[in-house]
Amino acid sequence: MSAGQNDPQMAAMIAGLVGLLDVRETAEPLHFAGARRPGGIGRVFGGQVVGQAIMAASKTVAEDRPIHSLHCYFMRPASEDHEIDYAVDADMDGKAFSNRRVVARQQGKVLFNMTASFHAPESGLSHQMPMPVVPPPEDLGSFADYVALHPDRASPVFKRLIARPSPFDYRPVATLTPEALAQPHPGLAYCWIRVGTAPIDLAQALQRALLGWISDSLLLASAYRAHGIQIGTGGYQSASIDHSMWFHGEIQCGDWLLYAVESPWTGDARGLACGRFFARDGRLVASTAQEGLMRPVTA
Repeated sequence: MSAGQNDPQMAAMIAGLVGLLDVRETAEPLHFAGARRPGGIGRVFGGQVVGQAIMAASKTVAEDRPIHSLHCYFMRPASEDHEIDYAVDADMDGKAFSNRRVVARQQGKVLFNMTASFHAPESGLSHQMPMPVVPPPEDLGSFADYVALHPDRASPVFKRLIARPSPFDYRPVATLTPEALAQPHPGLAYCWIRVGTAPIDLAQALQRALLGWISDSLLLASAYRAHGIQIGTGGYQSASIDHSMWFHGEIQCGDWLLYAVESPWTGDARGLACGRFFARDGRLVASTAQEGLMRPVTA
């Protein structure tokens, strides 16, 4: 699976993550089953649903047409107690593009839908915005470091991220103290992210499914951060409403990726956040956008 994942525990965690995302065909044509996360409790993480939907759609398209965009809506929370059924409609296969619709159901109820477009690579005009200049991940602390230093004041979201061994490594480009995080920060925020410790030998469909998982991890948090609030600390009901991604190039989630996120707007109990993923060599490899629920909880 990977080159350089020498830690057996890390290799096993990555294998489990890939197995979770790699949905399996069912007896019903164009239907795929998304497995339950081992040890999962409560609500399924939205990024898992996005990643499984990417894989379900990708399994119905030729490998030389990678997914280049997706737009999805979350309608109901998914439970960790049951598998998820992903039904794919193959709407179009043209000369260069394919289009798919995916509807996710659990116990007969629709909980998520996605439209996705796939495109065979072509030559044409090319440009991108430059990668931000930030410190390298090796010079930065992790969320685990922050929780260890501030165990009583760290957000429950941070604590959940490190509650058990994980293949995901997050290195935020920020001063992680309770005082700093309490200051409103409406501008760009940056975080280095990778899966494992070395490049992972996976097809692009799975690399992009992994990035779909990762992409859901910091967006809504940036909308709260604009107000000096750590997501999950209480007082607000939070949930992803919709999520979009655009893939611009080859993805390698085993290498460090810089996630640049910002929230241009909040209002009406919703928040909008946007993000960009840069490979360490400076390539812009994906862009994201998400609107989420930020409803004040009243007694």
